[in-house]
Amino acid sequence: VEDLGRAVVDYIMHPPGYPFFLTPFLFFGDGGLPIARAAQLLLAAAVAPLTYILAMSLGSTRRGAIAAGALCAVNPMLVYFSTRVMTETLFMFLVLAFFIVWLKAWREQDMKLAAWSGLLGGLASLTRGVIMPFGALLALAAFWRRRQNPRWLSLVAICGAVWALTLVPWTARNWLRYQRFIPVSVQGGWNFYEGLTLDLEDIRQNRPAAMGSEAQAQGLKDVFEIDAYFGRKARAWVKEHPGAFAAMTARKAIRFWRPWPYPPHPKLVRWGVGLFYVALFALALAGMFLGAVSHPAWIFQLAWCAHLTVLHSVFASNLRYRLPLEPMVAILAGAGLALLLARRK
Repeated sequence: VEDLGRAVVDYIMHPPGYPFFLTPFLFFGDGGLPIARAAQLLLAAAVAPLTYILAMSLGSTRRGAIAAGALCAVNPMLVYFSTRVMTETLFMFLVLAFFIVWLKAWREQDMKLAAWSGLLGGLASLTRGVIMPFGALLALAAFWRRRQNPRWLSLVAICGAVWALTLVPWTARNWLRYQRFIPVSVQGGWNFYEGLTLDLEDIRQNRPAAMGSEAQAQGLKDVFEIDAYFGRKARAWVKEHPGAFAAMTARKAIRFWRPWPYPPHPKLVRWGVGLFYVALFALALAGMFLGAVSHPAWIFQLAWCAHLTVLHSVFASNLRYRLPLEPMVAILAGAGLALLLARRK
């Protein structure tokens, strides 16, 4: 907790949102970490009811929405990461809140709610920068559905303006400290190069360690120089091997949606998690084929799923990066389960 608290001031390679969340717990000394985990568990517990609310906003039946919340409550990956000192739980909470408020703003054409959704989007961006580019896709999805909402442009503009304003204090701080325009963090080049591998040991630990050693051997100490160096290396490799890059991207997209975790997790854990996800994905596919995504608002959720899939097919990828999409999968699975049970009656 102390390391992450210091990261707010001294580190620019990760967003500041999660360190800010943890910083108040520093006042409790050695007992801060258990209290921080307890607070995070409260956020994790909120994921299930938030998923229920989002499911109802997307046209699910009450039975389907309850099933979606229940599937989130027992999702082994969500349970596992709820106690880890990592960004996943806070980010997922903010993303769910963002979509709930945005969909309500869209449905009611409410500008105040659009502003609140922008604030949540900004806070989510300060927690995990992967959501920042999604703003453009959100606007594109709204444009696609513009005939259903005559105030679509105003809603998008207000949401986007507040989203951007939420980032201004941190961006200004970065300008004053580094004399560079850094909206959230600096790690694009590093993540790009780190992601150019399919080797499991490289993904887990070898590649980041080797990159750190290489930066040291090159005499690079400044985080901006390090990020730019690996960004150049990544782009040069892609330019020389476009076919290999395309094939790697496709395989990473498939891996992103694999049902099971890789070692070093024990075989029993991998089998248990894998069986849960096989059943979850089967129910989600049933929900899709039975019309669960026919509600117009699903355009925003599908855009979010496509965004993260593409992003992590290009940059560094890991099964935990799929966690922000688990509530969407659970909503589809809950709808699929409800529709299948209704057909049996």
